[in-house]
Amino acid sequence: MTSCPDDLRELYYEFGRAAEMAQVMEMEAGNLALVYATMLLDTSKITDEQREFFRALVHDVNKCTFGNLFRQLRRMGQIDDSIIATVNDALDKRNYLTHKFFRKHNFAIHSVEGRKTMIAEIREIQGSLSLAHTVLSGMTESLSQLLAKLFGRKVLSEQEALSLMAEGKRVDI
Repeated sequence: MTSCPDDLRELYYEFGRAAEMAQVMEMEAGNLALVYATMLLDTSKITDEQREFFRALVHDVNKCTFGNLFRQLRRMGQIDDSIIATVNDALDKRNYLTHKFFRKHNFAIHSVEGRKTMIAEIREIQGSLSLAHTVLSGMTESLSQLLAKLFGRKVLSEQEALSLMAEGKRVDI
């Protein structure tokens, strides 16, 4: 096996972290879409028709690209322009990272200085992805809290949420 410079390992590590951050951001957008979709649903009385609707919705959320999912979210409710700008910036950077980053840097990966530049750029991308995830997560949490208050529902603790997730994985919903 050939040796690999430490900074090249760091570059690949940071790229992997950024890819994971992009997926977590996309998952949070899906969570937000699901919260919007369940706003008026009495979760204690789910019909077979509603169950099928949510199966289809979860399938759609899982197969949608992040850009399409965010466009659907924008149609569901009014979103502040600064939030749209933050998420669109992260989306653009995610697409660049996934589809063009290594192509743009082409031969830079073969020099110490080039790898240093690449790592710095990936870290800047990570900052945008993290900010967008934080914004989307805050929207999900705020909407969940608001809906709980409006409809007299109990806000789940982290332990209760983990328990429900485990139950959902165990049972075909």
